[in-house]
Amino acid sequence: MRRSETATIPLEHTRWRHIWQLAWPIMLSNVTIPLVGAVDVAMMGRLDDPVFIGGVGLGMIVFNFIYFGFGFLRMGTTGLVAQMYGTGQDDKIAFLLIRGITLAFGLGGLFILASPFVSMAALYMFSASDMAEQLMTDYISIRLFAVPAALANMVLLGGLYGRQQMRLGMALLFLVNGINLFLDIVLVAGFGMRVDGVAMASVAAQWGGFGFMIWRITRIWPGQLGRLIRPLAGARLPLWLDFAAYRHFFTLGRDIFIRTILLIGCEALLLNEAAKMDDLALATCQIMLSIFGILAFAIDGFAHAAEALVGEAIGQKNPTMLRIVIRRTNYLAGMMALLLSVLLWAGQPLILSLMTSQPALIAFADAYWLWVVSLPLASFLAFQMDGIFVGATCGTQMRNAMIIASASFAMAIFYLSFGLTGLMASFVGYLALRGLSLWWMIGHVHNKAKAVGIGD
Repeated sequence: MRRSETATIPLEHTRWRHIWQLAWPIMLSNVTIPLVGAVDVAMMGRLDDPVFIGGVGLGMIVFNFIYFGFGFLRMGTTGLVAQMYGTGQDDKIAFLLIRGITLAFGLGGLFILASPFVSMAALYMFSASDMAEQLMTDYISIRLFAVPAALANMVLLGGLYGRQQMRLGMALLFLVNGINLFLDIVLVAGFGMRVDGVAMASVAAQWGGFGFMIWRITRIWPGQLGRLIRPLAGARLPLWLDFAAYRHFFTLGRDIFIRTILLIGCEALLLNEAAKMDDLALATCQIMLSIFGILAFAIDGFAHAAEALVGEAIGQKNPTMLRIVIRRTNYLAGMMALLLSVLLWAGQPLILSLMTSQPALIAFADAYWLWVVSLPLASFLAFQMDGIFVGATCGTQMRNAMIIASASFAMAIFYLSFGLTGLMASFVGYLALRGLSLWWMIGHVHNKAKAVGIGD
């Protein structure tokens, strides 16, 4: 499909219904992500010693760092593919997917080779009983074999989102998480395995999902991936082996990686400062962050829709489409945030009773609940702006905005905030500043719709 064939697409793709069709599969599939972690813990909870829960829990944190840290493989792919999709450059999309998959396999292979060092780093980071540490290292040594496929699945997911194939992306997440859940039960409850069973389930799930999706993509777009292995006539190397394109991908990935590390660091700083106060303050902040994580899954659907549509508008050099997409996705995300805030306010007793059964903690958290209620309204613009800037492949601006917000958060904590109220206010302010600082830089996105060349 070339530019002339896409001339009638932009107005159709800015309709409210189309935006919702892109957003809802992501919201639904996101539900399965925390569910897998919960089942992992539940399976270990059926064993005769709580140390199994601790060992798996510590190991899961290590992989959260790996997958969050390399999240640029998904985000960078989405933005670039969306822009290429806007101009109907199917061959270039295929080249990009092959580059991303080879990069994912290369990075995953390095993690497997570095397995002893990853375990040593984890032992250095955490202090636990000897048994818990042994279980953690057992879990890590097995699950590292899932990393190449997991990173490659990020690339495929980014490609599907960029092509606005959200339902296929939902199928990939459902498949991976469904296999994981099924094998957790079979291997642990059925065959009596322990930590090794949970880790092997993750490995099988990621590779199974990757294999299925490669097969599905080649069926939908026949020959698009397979033919790229062969050099074209007169070319020494396959066209996907473009080192300049790899450098551009790494540059974009570097900026998103810095942004992600700062994001994780701010949440760690929040918990660390709360821990200095007392256990109730720490537990209240952990509840706040747990709820925040669930909210992110709900609101992120519109951010993913923005990634795809903004990239398409920029690929087609269509400023009108870009303005409509930004306005409408932001509006829908804002309405979702308002609804979530109302639900948090009205459902406070039920939510707190689900999070904890400790009367003292419930009473303590109740006094700070308004800060939890404000989370959706304070954060939705940050999620949306991330999606818009990912679609525009403006990684530098995402990095700069995060530096501004995280530095302001640190200064507020160390010099301005007092007590838990000040700490929570600083965090809510940091979330709002993330969105506002990117909004201040929105001109870079609009300029992309007028610029010559994708990804310049």
